[in-house]
Amino acid sequence: MKSKGSYISSFIITLIFVFTLIASVGCITADKFASSQNLLKLTEEKEINNVVHKELEKYFSEKYADTGIPVEVHMKSINQEYLSMVIKNRIDYGFAKLNGGDSKKFANIPVNTDLDKSITTYFEEYAKSTNYEIKDGNDPYYEKLAAAKNNAHAAIEEYCDVYKFNALIKHGIISKIKPIFIKLDTIKTICICASAFLAVLLLICNFKRVKDTLYWIGTGSMCAGVLGCIPCIYLLNTNYFSSFTIKQPQIYISYTTAMRSFTESVLFTFIMLITAAVVVYVLYGIISAFSKEKSSEKANTKS
Repeated sequence: MKSKGSYISSFIITLIFVFTLIASVGCITADKFASSQNLLKLTEEKEINNVVHKELEKYFSEKYADTGIPVEVHMKSINQEYLSMVIKNRIDYGFAKLNGGDSKKFANIPVNTDLDKSITTYFEEYAKSTNYEIKDGNDPYYEKLAAAKNNAHAAIEEYCDVYKFNALIKHGIISKIKPIFIKLDTIKTICICASAFLAVLLLICNFKRVKDTLYWIGTGSMCAGVLGCIPCIYLLNTNYFSSFTIKQPQIYISYTTAMRSFTESVLFTFIMLITAAVVVYVLYGIISAFSKEKSSEKANTKS
């Protein structure tokens, strides 16, 4: 690093290199993390279907005062396996909207014929117990029966939408994220290529002392790793995500788990970057020591 011009240009390039590395790590982690399979895996690990089951039981119990339908009529036909299917459906629907896929096939939740039969049976038995004669045609009985079924399915859909994709779509948030999400692969490629290009520029700037390229690349990687680790460590150590405002158990657990998992993934990647920087520094030290030893041997030979 004898040339002043080489030092200044290397410093400026390394500074830019730090930010392209940070952007690359962010894009790589986001691309790997943001998938329906990954979110579904998190819900399975936290057994969100059990949480939803308990919340639905509580909901239908509270609705008994308004509907007069006992909670057992609904819950005996709603098991954890079915709820897992609906949760998957809502996640797939959200990501289909995000990535421009075919969202129509996920628009409606899986059919629960047992639930419809259970509600129908209850209405029929209740009508018999009150000596109500069901008439053909536009009897209010059919309207109330259809409303009870629709309300039950709507409640299941709402409680199983653990990432609130319906709300995000309704309020236009998905449409704003979609252009970035679709281009995430392209953005990731640009960031990685930019980092590689800057590394080549560092090599060119230090072509007379090639080993110094290792120093600058190591410095850039170390700075990027440390800068990236600091906010991640802060968020995890302060339990920052526990202050998430939506307190519905299934939504709270799903979102806080996803945010922690993403932060941990980013932190891990930045730690790997710091590790790589250390390796580069070691190589730089070895090569520098070898060069000094070789220079000393030449000096001794001349003398």
